[in-house]
Amino acid sequence: MKAIVLTDTKKMEIQEVTKPSPGKREVLVQVRQVGICGSDYSKYLGYLGGILPVIPGHEAIGDVAALGSEVEGVRIGERVAIQPNFACGTCEICRSGMENVCPNKIRLGLDVNGAFAEYVVVPRKYVWRLPDGLSDSNAALTEPLAVAVHGISKCRPTPTDRVLIYGAGAIGMFFIQLAVLSGGRVTVVDIAESRLDVARKLGAAETYHSAESLEAAAGSFNVVFETSGTPGALAHIVKWCAPGATIVHLGLPKADTTFPAFLITRKELIIKGSLIYLDEFRTAIDLLKNGEIRTDLFITNVYPLEELPNVIADFPSPSRIKDLIRVS
Repeated sequence: MKAIVLTDTKKMEIQEVTKPSPGKREVLVQVRQVGICGSDYSKYLGYLGGILPVIPGHEAIGDVAALGSEVEGVRIGERVAIQPNFACGTCEICRSGMENVCPNKIRLGLDVNGAFAEYVVVPRKYVWRLPDGLSDSNAALTEPLAVAVHGISKCRPTPTDRVLIYGAGAIGMFFIQLAVLSGGRVTVVDIAESRLDVARKLGAAETYHSAESLEAAAGSFNVVFETSGTPGALAHIVKWCAPGATIVHLGLPKADTTFPAFLITRKELIIKGSLIYLDEFRTAIDLLKNGEIRTDLFITNVYPLEELPNVIADFPSPSRIKDLIRVS
């Protein structure tokens, strides 16, 4: 089969590789579309662990092409979304209900070959049937939407909340819509005016293009979602929070930073981490199916598989929000 292989840092090439076969509890998926994610770019730059060489890619949908001998509940030909983090299910952390932070989890496209290929193998537990009528491009964003659904469950806004979303990438765009659906008044910060324009169309009441421009609103936000991964984000956010505010931190900065920690005490702030998802895929699919979440405003490009080595280097471009790869 045809696949994109990351052979070393910043080295990707298209190759003909052996088509995988499913194990007894696995499903073979013929890939349709895959989203390009920040973790794909970090792996490309050499910032993430895992194996090399590897076929990257994890935000994927496709058609069930073959079933392992013990697979039930899904049929060949059904269109599915892939949940790409496979917990061990047996460690103490998994047994406590936190499979998302399982230290033994296997990450598709990092620890095993992923979805930038014509076919990928996935455990049966981690495929989700997709409804008819949902476009491939919408469906391909199920995984990042599930990240946002999990994150907003940490502090669901109410109509009296002033909500700040720090970062208007694809995850930020989902948070905007989820917060608006919950009734919160949403403010968004991002350096790219094109992204802020989309944020306003999705319901943001206020937008700012820099931390400095937001200083006048300092002390007024009682729910904050940090989705940018910018190392200095918390230094600004704790200043902008109202007393008693909750900060939900999703970004994965590449370096540690310092921030005025005394404000956590003086304001009695609550800081919560949020990592990927638990069982939120079904909710994400339903939100997309019901038209409650829009993706059309921020899908910037859909490229053929062969173009991935050329386009991933441009991942940080402020004009890009969400790019997809069409495989079949």
